[in-house]
Amino acid sequence: RATPVCLPCRNLGRDDRLVADHGREGRHPFLDEALMAALLDMPLQLLADLSKPPGTGDKVILRQALASLGLPQAAAREKRAIQFGTRIGKLSNMREFGSNRKANMMSAGQVHINRLPKLACE
Repeated sequence: RATPVCLPCRNLGRDDRLVADHGREGRHPFLDEALMAALLDMPLQLLADLSKPPGTGDKVILRQALASLGLPQAAAREKRAIQFGTRIGKLSNMREFGSNRKANMMSAGQVHINRLPKLACE
């Protein structure tokens, strides 16, 4: 359960800087607290069948919604984190800190969980 709770604190700051640098504002409808709380309360077997290959058994509800909207190719795509596939995180670290190593040494993007305020979905 720690990952969804930490996501806004750990990743969105960097993502927001990158998007804003291009004159845009990011929207994150799947991080809505009520939606996250509902999904976290659902049995895992309704959300994923990890015995199936990637692109099939993960993100079942999202894939079903995409298929019902007439987007079968999008529904079948394998999940890939944009910042890792494009290396944008590393480029951002180099721009902001001079090097990826220096950013990591300065604990860029790290948040101490015990110092965070509680979210409504906890």
